[in-house]
Amino acid sequence: MKKFDIFRIITIGLMLIAISGLFLPYEKSIGNHRTKLQSNPDSMYMQEVKITNKDAIDISIIENLKVYSYGMNDNSGDSWMKGECIINFVITITMIVSIVLIILFVLLKKDVVVVIFNILLALSSFAMNFDIVNRGVIPSNKYTYGISYYLYGIIAVAILICSIVSIVQKKKLKKQNNI
Repeated sequence: MKKFDIFRIITIGLMLIAISGLFLPYEKSIGNHRTKLQSNPDSMYMQEVKITNKDAIDISIIENLKVYSYGMNDNSGDSWMKGECIINFVITITMIVSIVLIILFVLLKKDVVVVIFNILLALSSFAMNFDIVNRGVIPSNKYTYGISYYLYGIIAVAILICSIVSIVQKKKLKKQNNI
């Protein structure tokens, strides 16, 4: 196995963590709100998207995506909320597509394209984080930051490092073969 292949393996591992991060807590309930949710786990927290209190204890990115999808298609007349849901739906889909494309281009050994989609992953993650904090969803008296809130920034930095090292090692190998 070539030296730079280890960075591809690391990147694939990071992308598997990124996929699992979609289902890990993005928002964690706290205090009395958490106690209330835990005391009635089977009650519906949000009937329209079939999220129970148990689901709402720790809300994942995928669960937020369900809410955004519902909000985009809701015709109750709240255009601000509909616009907010469309923006967040697009940001979340951009993040998911970036993860899939990073995996694809790592397998195809296209390091520069990996860097491009990694930047897109980082930007979508930062946009999602900025929006949820700016709207006052987290931190609040009901929810605080979950692990997925922090996960994608860390993954993006690690992938950038792996990609740069892989590009440099590929150039060194090419230079040695030309000598």
